[in-house]
Amino acid sequence: MGTDRERIQVRGNLGVMMLTSGIWTFGGQLAWPFRSLYVLSLGGTYFDIGLISAIGSVFGVLPSFLGGYLADTLGRKKMLYSMSFLLAVNSLIYFAAPTWHWLILATAVDSIASGLRGPAFNALVADSTIQERRAESYALLNIVPPLFGIFSPYIIGVYMDRWGVLPAQRAAFLVLFGTSMIASFMRFRFISETLPEEEREQVRPSQVLRETFTGIRETTGVMSRQLWVLTAMGVLFGVATAIGSSFYVTYATGDVIHLTNAQWGFISTVNMVINTLVTLPFARLSDQRGRRALILLSLALTPPAIVAFVLSEGFTQVLAVNIFLTVLGSMGGAASQALFVDHSPRDHRGRINALWSVMGTVQNFKWGAASGSIIGAVGSLLGGYLYGNVSMALPLYLNAGLIGVAALIGVAMLREPERKTG
Repeated sequence: MGTDRERIQVRGNLGVMMLTSGIWTFGGQLAWPFRSLYVLSLGGTYFDIGLISAIGSVFGVLPSFLGGYLADTLGRKKMLYSMSFLLAVNSLIYFAAPTWHWLILATAVDSIASGLRGPAFNALVADSTIQERRAESYALLNIVPPLFGIFSPYIIGVYMDRWGVLPAQRAAFLVLFGTSMIASFMRFRFISETLPEEEREQVRPSQVLRETFTGIRETTGVMSRQLWVLTAMGVLFGVATAIGSSFYVTYATGDVIHLTNAQWGFISTVNMVINTLVTLPFARLSDQRGRRALILLSLALTPPAIVAFVLSEGFTQVLAVNIFLTVLGSMGGAASQALFVDHSPRDHRGRINALWSVMGTVQNFKWGAASGSIIGAVGSLLGGYLYGNVSMALPLYLNAGLIGVAALIGVAMLREPERKTG
C-alpha cells in the first residue's frame, strides 16, 4: 500500500478479520463437521444430503453476481457486516429445524447471504494484503481462525456419542448463533472500508441488475489467459468437492470404516493443529520462491491420498491419511489464493470474485474446501445419488479423479505472473 497510515489500517483490517473469523470458527467447528449426520438424524437420506447442498448452490448464483457489483460500488464493509448479521440469525433456523426439510430453507438463506457477502469479503481481504507478503497474509488467515476451533469437533463428537446426534447438533447451532453475532458486531464496529470514496457510487435498486449483467462482459475482458487457466482449475476442484466432500464423515463413521463420532472429531482437531504448524512456512516459501510448484505438487499428490482414505480400515490409517491431506492442502491453499489475487485487477476484484462464485471456482485448492454454483449443485446431486444407490466409494473416487485433471491442466498451462497486482 502507500502511506504508513494505510499500512496500519490494512493490518488492522486483517487483524479484525482473523479475530472475528476465529470467534465464528469456534461455533462453526461445533456445527459443520457433522452436518451430514444432522440431515440423517432429522429423517433425511443420502440423496437429501446432496439435494440440500445442491439447493444451496443454486440459491447462491444470482446473489454472487449482485454481491460482486455491490462490493465494487457501495463498498466492501457494508456488504460484509450486514450479511454477517443475516448469517448469524440464520443459525437459529438450523437450531430449531423439526425435520430435514427446514434445512433447505436454512441452506437457501445461507447461500443468499454468503453469495452477497462473499465478493466483498474476498475483495476486502485482497485489498488489505501487501503483494510482497500476500501468501503469508492468506496463510495467517488460514491459520489463526482455526485455532479458536481446534477442540470444537472433538468436543461435539464426544457429546454426540453421549447424547446422540440430534441434541448435540442443536446445542452446536445455538453456540454458533452466539459466536457469529459477536463476530458480526465486531466487523460492524472495527472494519475500515478499503474502497476509496471516489470509487463508490450511489446505487438505485432499478439499476443494480442492469449494471450487474452489463458489467460481466467488461469483467471477463480484463481477465488474463492465466486467470482463465486458474478459473478452469478452480471449477474442476469445485465440482470435485461438491461430489465428494459431504460424504467423508458418513463414510468414515457409521457406513464403512466405523469410527466413533469422537474419533472423527479428534481427527478433525488434529487436522487443524497440523494446518496451523505447516501453513505459514509453506506460504513464506510461496512468497519467496513462487506459487506454481507448491500448487502443482499439492494437486498431484491429493488424488492418491484420497484413494488411500477410501481404502483405510481403521482409526490409525484414517488419521495418517488425513494428516497427509491436511499437509497437502496447506501446501497449495495459501499459494493458490495468492496466485488468484496476483492475476486479478484490483478495480474488478469484487465482480471477478462474483463470477468465480457463480462458476463454482474454488480459489483455495485445499481438500474439503467449500464449493457452490449450478455446476456444484449438479455435483452434489450426483454425489448423493451415487453414494446412496451405486457405491459409497464412487463419489470419493470421482473427487480424486477431477482434482487429478486440474493438476494436469496446471502442469501444462499454469505460469507464475510476470507482474503481481497491488
